[in-house]
Amino acid sequence: MLDQAAKLLRQTQNPDGGWGAIAGKQSNTESTALGLLAWRSLDDSRENSVLEKAEQWLANTQNPDGSWSYGAGSKAPSWSTALAVMALYDSSVEAGRLVRAGNWILAQEGSKPGILAKLILALSFQKKAVHLNDDLVGWSWTPGSFSWVEPTSYCLIALKKIKSRLSVKAVQERVDQAELMIYDRMCEGGGWNYGNAAVYGDPLWPYPDITALALIALQDHKERNDNRVSLRALSKMAETTDSGLALGWTTICLSVYGEDISELRKRLDQKFARTKFLGETKPVALAILASEDGARLLRV
Repeated sequence: MLDQAAKLLRQTQNPDGGWGAIAGKQSNTESTALGLLAWRSLDDSRENSVLEKAEQWLANTQNPDGSWSYGAGSKAPSWSTALAVMALYDSSVEAGRLVRAGNWILAQEGSKPGILAKLILALSFQKKAVHLNDDLVGWSWTPGSFSWVEPTSYCLIALKKIKSRLSVKAVQERVDQAELMIYDRMCEGGGWNYGNAAVYGDPLWPYPDITALALIALQDHKERNDNRVSLRALSKMAETTDSGLALGWTTICLSVYGEDISELRKRLDQKFARTKFLGETKPVALAILASEDGARLLRV
């Protein structure tokens, strides 16, 4: 699988150096960052030009404020900035780029309900839709909106990797609060849904890809009971997971935690043999990271 997946990734790289969601689509930051991470995880005998072109695409598309837009045709800053930081961490690009990106991430935070909204909710007799600590914020998909677990996890990983280059106090404050936010939203029995643990009192179910990402972001708290419970939940979910995306993230996460991933790698191989993941860049890149020692690139 690894050779075939690497060949597919090389063939689907756009002439501009980036990757789109699938072959022929416009390059975007998410696909390019994951493609670059996947290629970096391969041994040194692979084509260096693939690596260099991807790094250059990311360097060329960074906004002046340090952020990255999702797509090459847009200038609006996005959550994919964190993925670009992760992808460029071991690169030869100017170090100042990562500092600017890190400072942009530190300046962003999810929105909080205003005082009036909190008062109206407190005085109403309606059942609260979601039960979460409104004062804990992480990061959102778009600046200034609701905090979600997935973008918060990406930003945590990115900040933890480059924290030595940024203000220690600023990083620690944001990391501490974002970690509390993720733990606050853990599902009953472990794992994470996209945004909340329950709605109108009914517990929501966890998803393997989101759970894996959250656990990767919280990897420096491996001994915490919440981590152990969620790791067991992820292992249980993995038994019935068939999505290439979920299998990829789950395998990488369990590798980060030192778990046995041999069976998951076999299933990834079988899934790729059947579907080639429909040529989608994201699951192909994750499969490469899962099959090689890609976990080392996501350790903090």
